Amino acid sequence: MANTPIPVQLKPILDKDILLVARPLREQLKSPMVLYGIFVEIVRQYYTDPLNYPLGMQPDIGWNIDVTKTKIWIDTEYQWTDDTPEVRPAIYVKLSDITYESLTGRRDGWMWSDLEQGEKHYSRSGQGQVTFVHIGRTNGETVALGSATQEYLNALAQQIRDDFCFLEFRLVQAKPLSETAKESKERYNGMVVFAFAFQEVWAVKQESPKLKVFDLVKQQ
Repeated sequence: MANTPIPVQLKPILDKDILLVARPLREQLKSPMVLYGIFVEIVRQYYTDPLNYPLGMQPDIGWNIDVTKTKIWIDTEYQWTDDTPEVRPAIYVKLSDITYESLTGRRDGWMWSDLEQGEKHYSRSGQGQVTFVHIGRTNGETVALGSATQEYLNALAQQIRDDFCFLEFRLVQAKPLSETAKESKERYNGMVVFAFAFQEVWAVKQESPKLKVFDLVKQQ
């Protein structure tokens, strides 16, 4: 899943062709890849606007989709490990284990079947935590970045919850400076942790003919 936005012309109603290639994140099942995409997009939007920069932060810090112009690296934990970026400052999104439960009491999550359409409907709930890890050029910049992200996400927690169809999105922990291994380039980093929960439903359509309607007429 790419985090690069798909250019979409603003219209009251999206064209059918756009809907075939670009489904809103809120309408997709919240797999780990989708969750990574949601949280990366939220942080990138914040650091794109220069008016959002916290007090004491360098005025030239800002995220840009163009890698040659961006002044802050923002992506996922797996991209951080794979790319080993040298740019500072940086923010990466880290997910905890995600636990799932059936909403129906059945292990498979089955709710009901539509025999006429050949569809089976399922549901489940999920919950976990997301950590936003900040690595600055200095310890002070690390604390400033973490504080800015915390204030932004905490202030808009309800809007984030509603826009992306979460049941819960709330601040649970903040670590202004956390020491890592001494041999690591990023000796100190700052972390902000949020808990999230969601419910989702889906349907599976079987490849079978639709159930026909039979009229039984008594033979004379």
